[in-house]
Amino acid sequence: MQIRTLLFSIALMVCAYANAQTGLLESEYFWGADPGQGNGNAMVAVDGSYDEALESVLAQTTTLPSSGIHSFSIRVKDADGNWGSPFSTVIEILPGTVAFPDIQVSEGEYFWDADPGTGSGTPMFALDGNFDATIEAIGANISQLPSVGVHVLNMRMRDVNNNWGPLFRVAVEVLPNVVNFPDIHVAGAEYWFNIDPGAGSAMPMIASDGNFDGAFEMIKGGNIPVPVSEGVNVLWMRARDDNGGWGDAFGIVVNVDTTLAGTVGIPEPVIVSTIRVGPNPTDASTGFYVELSDGTAQMHIRMLDTKGRVVFERRYNESTRVEVPTDGLATGIYPVGIQIGDTVTWHSVVVR
Repeated sequence: MQIRTLLFSIALMVCAYANAQTGLLESEYFWGADPGQGNGNAMVAVDGSYDEALESVLAQTTTLPSSGIHSFSIRVKDADGNWGSPFSTVIEILPGTVAFPDIQVSEGEYFWDADPGTGSGTPMFALDGNFDATIEAIGANISQLPSVGVHVLNMRMRDVNNNWGPLFRVAVEVLPNVVNFPDIHVAGAEYWFNIDPGAGSAMPMIASDGNFDGAFEMIKGGNIPVPVSEGVNVLWMRARDDNGGWGDAFGIVVNVDTTLAGTVGIPEPVIVSTIRVGPNPTDASTGFYVELSDGTAQMHIRMLDTKGRVVFERRYNESTRVEVPTDGLATGIYPVGIQIGDTVTWHSVVVR
């Protein structure tokens, strides 16, 4: 059998105010069951040596498993001798061929409370009109709600191989004529070195935009937490929601150099202008407006129906506020995509 050569890129991302330095020492791969750390088949660095945090590696397989579907796993060891978790993918072995499966979303569904079984939920639609990518933005036209009270809304996706993924759930309170989704955003964050002082007792972090008011936040620290010694340490971070619940801690190994006199500058994030859409709900004869909170911009607006078909599309010249007509549209929920530069945001507009 010919030698099969597989090329992988392995990246380790290091983000900290301290000076983080690490490198890969070696890597290995194995088929199927894990033989244990250090007992896999050795891989080689493409550039000839393991001396970077980012390496391209080669696996030369002289012997392949039998024909069929197998799991292929790789893992790497850092310069301190610590093995990372295995990265695994499914490979189908054909005669004379190594084939990677086509991974993309082909269908989505949702249901309330009790699971009716895979494939038996209410279909969802792709906002771009087609289920043809690994990551899809999806929408649901919910025409009938459960009874008033607290319910669980469930969603799941199916790939091109007809495999359904795990459920994503969110609690929804149904009120008369109202659907109330819980307000989820980050309220605080903290960081520390090595030993956990307890939730809420570490050094506070701040939001890069000045306020903890979103579901996703860019955060940054200030002074290096103490106590800490020069050399290899573990820097930990965690965030708190507005209900007072702390999330899991995220840790990264860093090398602290106490001889550095300056600090490392971090570029400030670009804050996108807030977009307001109204009136919402609206009616077919009124339409709605799209307004920027500050400044002007060229806008590309696209409106879809429940089947993902484009029912309105227009490019607007630079402006602070534009009007979007909805003449002739039937009653329902319409996903509206607003593109400003390279950024696209999606909003749901209800037409009565």
